Amino acid sequence: MNLNDTEMSVVNSSGKGQAKGIILAVTAAIMWGIMGIFVRGLGEVGYTSYDISFLRCALAGVAFFLFTMATNPKVLKIDLKGAIVCFFYGVFAYAIGFVAYGISVERIPVAVATVLMFMSPIWVALLGVLVFKERLKKETIGTIIICIVGASLVANVFASNGNLDPLGIFMGLLNGFGVALQIMIPRYFAKKYERDTMLVYGFLGAAVALAFLTDFSTIATSLSSEAALTNIMNLLGIGILCTMVANVSFVKATLYINTTTCSILSALEVVVGAAVGLLLYNENMTALQVLGAIIVVIGSLGPTIFKRRHKTVPAKESINA
Repeated sequence: MNLNDTEMSVVNSSGKGQAKGIILAVTAAIMWGIMGIFVRGLGEVGYTSYDISFLRCALAGVAFFLFTMATNPKVLKIDLKGAIVCFFYGVFAYAIGFVAYGISVERIPVAVATVLMFMSPIWVALLGVLVFKERLKKETIGTIIICIVGASLVANVFASNGNLDPLGIFMGLLNGFGVALQIMIPRYFAKKYERDTMLVYGFLGAAVALAFLTDFSTIATSLSSEAALTNIMNLLGIGILCTMVANVSFVKATLYINTTTCSILSALEVVVGAAVGLLLYNENMTALQVLGAIIVVIGSLGPTIFKRRHKTVPAKESINA
């Protein structure tokens, strides 16, 4: 039987451990938030969402493999059963999720697709109840609702043109479920396989699956063109920063904070994305969008910080006693 988040948090219940978890989760959100910069650049030279998804997994997998080989090579040892588990982890959590998001943004407004992705805290909470027999607290439900409302305002969902294609909505929800699986599957197999092991082979397994949907001629052309250096920088940005750093940070954050909190903190991505659009692309933000950003920040960070302070006070009182 695997350790649940409550049991795991006993080891990391110190303020320092919780702070580290928050930093890792926020780092993931920031990296995902700036991803649009690199996606736009690659889209302008003909990359499809399938090509980008493949390169995200391939570059992240190779980079993290080399990093792990240099820092903790024993983690790379795995048996056949483990390799199969990691392959399907990569396929369901990354390959299908990335492709689902690509299809979703092609069929419904990007804002709606983005908010559907932030349904992941709901999936994480439900999986916690169904798989790990956890109790769903009222405060958690309230925080999830607050963050989704805030994200909807930032993404300006309520001003969308109503082009809500059923397949697009389904793919958006599927992408959000994939985000939830990124942290829930490693948690389920925590006593059998290291998170780093699952990440390395998960990325590579997803890349193998996505290779069948990739147009390698487009990639080759972009790397031999006059803008090759710019394209390479965009590829490294989306593969290393926005996938390896982001997704590894997201998964590792669950070593210090519970999976639901980690998933809620990822909602900060929509705030970062909006800020990028405002600062780099001169996109306007309405008063409601600014309000939504404030709601997301308070909703995601507030309860965690308050809980930490609340726990600190009794500890001091017991010492003085």
